[in-house]
Amino acid sequence: MRLFIAIEVTEAWRTAAAAQQRALFDALPIEMHRSLRPVREELMHLTMRFLGEVGEGGINPLQAALDGVPPFAVRLALERAGTFGSAPKTGVVWLGVGGEVRALRGVAGDIERAMRLIGVKGDDRPFAAHLTLARLSRNATPEERSTLAAAVQHLDPPPQEPFFASELTLIRSYLDGPSPRYEVLSHHP
Repeated sequence: MRLFIAIEVTEAWRTAAAAQQRALFDALPIEMHRSLRPVREELMHLTMRFLGEVGEGGINPLQAALDGVPPFAVRLALERAGTFGSAPKTGVVWLGVGGEVRALRGVAGDIERAMRLIGVKGDDRPFAAHLTLARLSRNATPEERSTLAAAVQHLDPPPQEPFFASELTLIRSYLDGPSPRYEVLSHHP
């Protein structure tokens, strides 16, 4: 099963993110709308660690490892939207996460150490706190990707909507339909 570890975000964050999605669609040429796949509001979350495919027997050790992550309370706030990669190659639009980012990176490090202790292959990519807003079709041209990146740069910043994150969630994702579905397996305060 396909799993990831996340921090579930507040309704205020989801509402602010949905407003950013609408503003982005309003800023793009109508012919690009079909190429942009927004993340459904109820699926928005802050991914702390993607785990990928995990067998049934791996669930209990994962949950025990997450229970061993030190308690945390990290103040987070929304920041400006951005994209990953250079303009002609971008494919993901996100909202930045600010606030106590250094402490959040510490939580990500604690998660990584807990995963390695139970034999989960390490993730060497640096942690980049963000809330994914939309993905561009893989068939998009470099010109469409550049248009997207330019539109994102001109979005007004969202309201910060600060909140204290203090719980991790183990989530299973299903990719067998027209859009992903998520199932919460466990919470870890």
